[in-house]
Amino acid sequence: MPGHFGQKILNTFGIDHHGHGQGHPYQQPPPPGDNRLAGNRIIHNDERLLSNHPAGTYPRLARLSDGRILASFTRFYGGGERALLVSISTDNGHTFTDHGEVTRGHGDVDNMFLLEVGPGVVLAAFRNHDIGPDGPTHFRITVCRSYDSGHTWSFASQAAEKPAPLGIWEPFMRLGRRPGEIQLTYSEEFAHNNQCTMLVRSYDQGSTWTPPQCLHGAEDPRRDGMNGIARTWDNGREVLAMVFETTSYGTFDVEMLLSYDDGETWGWRQQVYVPPPGHNAGAPQIASLGDGSLAVIFMTDEDCDEVCWTQNACVKVVFAGPPNEGRVMWTRPTMVCGESSHWPGIFTLDERRLLALYECGGPKAKTIALEM
Repeated sequence: MPGHFGQKILNTFGIDHHGHGQGHPYQQPPPPGDNRLAGNRIIHNDERLLSNHPAGTYPRLARLSDGRILASFTRFYGGGERALLVSISTDNGHTFTDHGEVTRGHGDVDNMFLLEVGPGVVLAAFRNHDIGPDGPTHFRITVCRSYDSGHTWSFASQAAEKPAPLGIWEPFMRLGRRPGEIQLTYSEEFAHNNQCTMLVRSYDQGSTWTPPQCLHGAEDPRRDGMNGIARTWDNGREVLAMVFETTSYGTFDVEMLLSYDDGETWGWRQQVYVPPPGHNAGAPQIASLGDGSLAVIFMTDEDCDEVCWTQNACVKVVFAGPPNEGRVMWTRPTMVCGESSHWPGIFTLDERRLLALYECGGPKAKTIALEM
């Protein structure tokens, strides 16, 4: 997702993953029940705010080792000022109260993601771009650190940075298998039609980072971006599932990659959801339940006659059983928020429940439950 919404609008259609016109593959996915998807996924009408105040966007959640949950979001103030804020829940996501502020300023700060890396030690990674009269002049993925469970914050490092014009954005973090390993993935532009998911690692709680590496498609003319990763199993074998938006067919669709070696290598590229021709589905995130089944949340403009990405969007979710020999079969989309809603996230509450996150008049959430 580039820093300006206008950069998200693409005008070419019918391009396959090699850049050749092959038509649009839209078709309804299989119904629920395929690929070992057991039980029903119920979206409960229990919408709640993630903050004391009804303002904020790009919501994400992180579990602390003491059981509390942190929420992060961006709040816009007048005069171009923005703040990256943190709230906290002590009742497993039912209610949230404001808790801390990571940073604020007049630059392009957004896309915050939180991760606890030690008891009470939390990292916040976010895009932090300098803005000039003609747009961004310098791009950064900045990392701040808290030693008091997200209440107070200080600068830790720049996980990645580069001059304009080609940008970086949308960090995601997870703990790797190696002792002390933190994996941070983000999106980087190599050309107007080529964006890749990059990986850097830290072994010192975010103070320093390894050189970046592209995980897939360095030469592909597609805009892979906004990645999210969840752990699941493929016939007893641990696997990571990464989802992202991309431009295989001109407008945005949602695809995925799998890794069977804790993120060292990625393959088995496949579609999650392709909207009708001319429409978009993007900004996905993924979570897994205790049985290994998966949920991918995203926003789409497929229900609007007028395509004005990203404005005319609402949030939906699709479900699947765990991978089977590297393949995943997804249900039809289910509406999460039928009003104008954006920048969703998703979070595992426990083995049978998820929280769907989105912006709709503020950062909000609803429960998704697995019911047998």
